[in-house]
Amino acid sequence: MKRLLITCMAVFTAFVAFAQSEATINDLKQQKKVLELTAKLKQLQLNYEKEKASFESLAKEVAAANAAANIASTNFSTSDASGTVKDAKAMMKQLKETKKLNKKLAKSQKKLDCLQKKISKTQDNIDKMDKTVEIDNK
Repeated sequence: MKRLLITCMAVFTAFVAFAQSEATINDLKQQKKVLELTAKLKQLQLNYEKEKASFESLAKEVAAANAAANIASTNFSTSDASGTVKDAKAMMKQLKETKKLNKKLAKSQKKLDCLQKKISKTQDNIDKMDKTVEIDNK
């Protein structure tokens, strides 16, 4: 009888300890997930800032190219045939370059929008978890 009682107590103790450790493990898994999401968020924010800086420099370059293309197209004259052909070829080259830069700018803007959506989505996931992770300084 004592043996049965000791065995039952040992099983009950193991069960209680396992239940407590499972809750602790779940909490740790939750904290790990929050940390991973936070790291992902910081990386996305870094990528966003890099792309934003690239976008701003590209925007300045595109503005200058657009202004130059507008000036070149308004200064186009048809008085001399051979000069007109050269001017037309130069203008076409400049317009193609401007078009290429404008496509780059649009692509950069699209990438910024995509990164912003990812940042918002990640932040929402972190907010849904509603967990704060305390890191002990050792």
